[in-house]
Amino acid sequence: MISIEDVIRITIEAHEGQKDLDGKPEILHPLAVGLAGTNREEVITGFLHGVVEDSKLTLSDLRKKGVDEDVIIALKLLTHDKSKITYEEYIKGIALSGNSTAIHVKYNDLRNNLQRGLAGNHMKQVRKHEAALRIIEPLIKD
Repeated sequence: MISIEDVIRITIEAHEGQKDLDGKPEILHPLAVGLAGTNREEVITGFLHGVVEDSKLTLSDLRKKGVDEDVIIALKLLTHDKSKITYEEYIKGIALSGNSTAIHVKYNDLRNNLQRGLAGNHMKQVRKHEAALRIIEPLIKD
């Protein structure tokens, strides 16, 4: 079982030097999403949610590093292959998966992205994330 410290190290290395739309270190986003998790699986998945999409690491690489298979399954759902499906299809796929971890991490991701988009006045991003939240939010159970 991989430690949270090891997951944070993987995430930091994967996002090293990356900047967001406002020029801030990209690492702040996965850290915020991970910290919003309510259990170990959501925390780890949140930290790693953008690693496959935004770095050279693959799901296989993460598996070799000791990432739990339940997390790998959620990460597969959370990795958007833009060459194969639209963003809306990607969001609907997460929603229809029934995978609680993927749904909760996507919810935390969207909320953080919405907050960042509003702060930076990136209204195209805001509209995209608001539409996705309308699909995901009803699936969140208190």
